[in-house]
Amino acid sequence: MIRINQITKSYEGTRALDDVSLEIGRNEVVSVIGYSGSGKSTLIKCIAGLEPFESGSIVTDIQPRNGYNGIGMVFSRSNLFPHLTILQNLMLAPVKVLGRPKEEVEEEAIQMLDKVGIWAVKDAYPDTLSSGQRQRAAIARSLMMHPEILLLDEPTSSLDPLSTREVFNVLTTLKDQMTIVLVTHNTDFARSISDRIVFMSNGKVCEEGTPSEIIDHPKERQTRSYINHCMNMVYEITSPKYDHPELNARIEVFCMRYRLPFSDTYSLQLAVEELLNLIPLDEGVNLLVAKSEKGLEIEAALPKSEEPYLSKESIKDDLSYSILEGLCERIEEGTNESNDTVIRMTLKQNTI
Repeated sequence: MIRINQITKSYEGTRALDDVSLEIGRNEVVSVIGYSGSGKSTLIKCIAGLEPFESGSIVTDIQPRNGYNGIGMVFSRSNLFPHLTILQNLMLAPVKVLGRPKEEVEEEAIQMLDKVGIWAVKDAYPDTLSSGQRQRAAIARSLMMHPEILLLDEPTSSLDPLSTREVFNVLTTLKDQMTIVLVTHNTDFARSISDRIVFMSNGKVCEEGTPSEIIDHPKERQTRSYINHCMNMVYEITSPKYDHPELNARIEVFCMRYRLPFSDTYSLQLAVEELLNLIPLDEGVNLLVAKSEKGLEIEAALPKSEEPYLSKESIKDDLSYSILEGLCERIEEGTNESNDTVIRMTLKQNTI
């Protein structure tokens, strides 16, 4: 159990944590998400005792032993000692800090490396391992201290999809064995592993709930904006001379993330291009591309106009609009909560 009560923390006059309160249950897996600078990493460093805080309190139900607080910490970069083998990295703290017999620790370390799937590299040095192997070794090193709470700060931030899956598989085996608090930008990762997700903004806890509540049905405006940013493709156009190749590349990356076929990528790029041919770009357009249960969706938010942008009287390029009609099941024009005009489109399936 972790009980955080109204803690504050500042760096050079800037509030990194602003009256943060949070309670995490025993053996609960909680992911903390939010933009960079929102206070996520500072929060778990305070929990770990690595950062002092100015006011408030953090209480756990752990009984310290031999000066060890029962909290393990894994950083975004594995921070393994480069001059020690992987086996030696795992053995160091239990022997030096807890005073356990070397032979006993070595036997357990070998079993631990086998548990995380890297027994074969026990005698290798960290710089010879893949990034995924190093991160699994870092997790195994923390587990050697038998922590009751495991804290992970962006453990997959520098990993490719395969290495991310390796780390996910290791953490999945630890669920129900210890309390895990995970800081991540990877909402898919957070959804898959978490019992609860906490969204932080400007040093505060803005919203918390189940993965479905936070990712699929966020209540707060800041949370919705962040989830849209993470899950969807957001692109701002400020001039008619926008970077067309960059926009197409961003769409390709979005489609690759969801493993969409080339036909969907091409349809999406074409629909966006034809839409931008039909609307004024001088005053700016905020473009959103999303994948939902309805399919691939496009939203374009632009300044409010007295006349609809896509009315028969306003359309200046009939060919572009005909192409859009052929690509889309739905084309709607309305307003959002900021009273901007929003054009919403849903692409047809298998249009190419």
